[in-house]
Amino acid sequence: MKQLAKIVKHKSMQENQALSKSEFKHNHRILVVDDEREIIQSYLDILTPEAENNVISIKSSRSQRPETIRSDTEFRVVVAKNYDEALAIVKKQIREGAPFAMGFFDVLLGGSKDGFDLVKEIHDLDPNMYAVFVTAFNDRSVDSIQQFLGEDKTNRWDYLNKPFSNGEILQKARNFTSLWNLNEEKKLQNAQLAEAQRRLMESEKLSSIAAVARGVSHEFGNLLMQIMGKADICLAEKNPEKMKAGLEVILDATGRANEILEKFKDLSNPAESAREKTDIYAHSLLDEVLVLMEHKIKVSQLKVCRIKTEKVSIHVNQTSILQVLVNLTINSIHAMGNSGQIDLTVTDVGEFAEIRLRDYGPGIKKELMDKVLEPFYTTKGKQGTGLGLPICREIIEVDHQGEFQLVNHGVKGLEAVIRLPKACKPNGAV
Repeated sequence: MKQLAKIVKHKSMQENQALSKSEFKHNHRILVVDDEREIIQSYLDILTPEAENNVISIKSSRSQRPETIRSDTEFRVVVAKNYDEALAIVKKQIREGAPFAMGFFDVLLGGSKDGFDLVKEIHDLDPNMYAVFVTAFNDRSVDSIQQFLGEDKTNRWDYLNKPFSNGEILQKARNFTSLWNLNEEKKLQNAQLAEAQRRLMESEKLSSIAAVARGVSHEFGNLLMQIMGKADICLAEKNPEKMKAGLEVILDATGRANEILEKFKDLSNPAESAREKTDIYAHSLLDEVLVLMEHKIKVSQLKVCRIKTEKVSIHVNQTSILQVLVNLTINSIHAMGNSGQIDLTVTDVGEFAEIRLRDYGPGIKKELMDKVLEPFYTTKGKQGTGLGLPICREIIEVDHQGEFQLVNHGVKGLEAVIRLPKACKPNGAV
């Protein structure tokens, strides 16, 4: 158990460290495509006023990189003079994992393909890149450009006429690099969130295994107590028939212990977790509980009173409901000590069969009523696991779509109220 807890804690620390390392790096890379040197210099003067601007074409030398501005400036600008050079630069940046956030594109590039063709091809390679067309002459309307680039790229491009102003270029650069970074940061955060959720699910699975291990220990303790108690009674009995009946109870409890072990398989095979359900009268389950708890009830000097018993058929997994009723009975015994009374009631309340189990102990403080249903919270100190009541609620509400409630009785003690869906065919109950 302690080892499982350490694994969960260690995995949680690893997840936090991994997420802290995945910091987003802002992208201020801009591509400028124009065949006029003076225009290119204007872009550089506006976007990188403090940098030394020496325009270098990637065709000059294979060893030379496309010209970029120093990293301490606001923007990092790469320039290209024609269609092929620009496309080669974009491909290279994508390969290196450093795509452009946006680009300024002249429309007339002196060849058979223009700036619109270039951006369309770039968007096929990198659909996230923003584009601003800047030209003094254009024979296409805004609608025709949109139709050419595609309706899904409407928010990825803009248009400026030459001569442009410094403010127009600077503001477009700021707007589109900011948009790129916001979109990509959101993607990264969503990916991190999805990864964190996946890891959390793994941690929760480990926690569930730990919880079930403790739960099985809790349930086995109860069953072993019944087996030992019944064995003790059998040893004192001289009547063969009574001894045989006692041995049958022991065998039945042993079989139930085996069924509890199947919970471990449910964790790794969720599809097989649904246990078989049958129709049975609710009061007959109480009868079985009293048989299983016979020894403990006797040694604790408890009085059991049947307040009301209506014949109501329910569709349940018998072993699971017995788990719940045994747990509640044991809790009541612990609350009252070596004396007291337990009242049992079964009634038909519309769509449900209602089982009430009331003790005459001190009850639960109002501020602790919700907490006692939380996993691992216990009022028994080292003697408790904090799993009995949460397991009960899960069996009733999750496995059987019923209702589970704890209430302090108006006079004295605690009352557990269980509502279980009635069987579709009451007459089929046994």
